[in-house]
Amino acid sequence: MSKSPLIKLHNENKLPKRVDKALVWLANSRNTWKEKCMEAKLRLKRQTFSVKRVKDGRDEWKLRHIRLKQKLIKYEQNISILQRRIDELESHVEDQRKEIHEVKKKR
Repeated sequence: MSKSPLIKLHNENKLPKRVDKALVWLANSRNTWKEKCMEAKLRLKRQTFSVKRVKDGRDEWKLRHIRLKQKLIKYEQNISILQRRIDELESHVEDQRKEIHEVKKKR
């Protein structure tokens, strides 16, 4: 059985245990950095895409809001135009009724 390089180094140089633990931690850290990096990149990619989807959705809702607001303004204008026309026709009807009433009185 061969001893690990760190244990050999520890035995040869008589390193304190804390340095040995630090070296083990550094070796593990060095070996896992690629996994950590890939996980971080994947998380960032997912977050970026979700932010993009949220922004696209927000922009879509804003555009829809603007279009609906424009339709509402157009409908309100049509309603006011029709209301004025109704008022004109009602006054015309009233004038015609008065005229009919006057004609009936004359007979």
